[in-house]
Amino acid sequence: MGEDKKETLWYRLWDHRSLEEKRRLRSLIPYILYGIAVFYGIIYLSILNTVNREKTGTTVKTWFGGDKEEVILAREREEKEIKESFKALRKRVSGGR
Repeated sequence: MGEDKKETLWYRLWDHRSLEEKRRLRSLIPYILYGIAVFYGIIYLSILNTVNREKTGTTVKTWFGGDKEEVILAREREEKEIKESFKALRKRVSGGR
């Protein structure tokens, strides 16, 4: 029976360790979870940045509800600049412009 216990994966990974070593390894769990959360956050934000790259954001509305003419022109100019800046990065394909 003792031989069977020593051959299990759980014994080889965890049960053979001393109590001090188990305590030390358990104290690493919050750091590991924090690292995973930070890594996930970085990946998530980079995806959001890619998805929202060409959106120029919201503008301040006038009291009467519409955007001012200057704001509309600035937004259109900014959208045009963003699209122009990424045009050189796009790969040309056959049949496209």
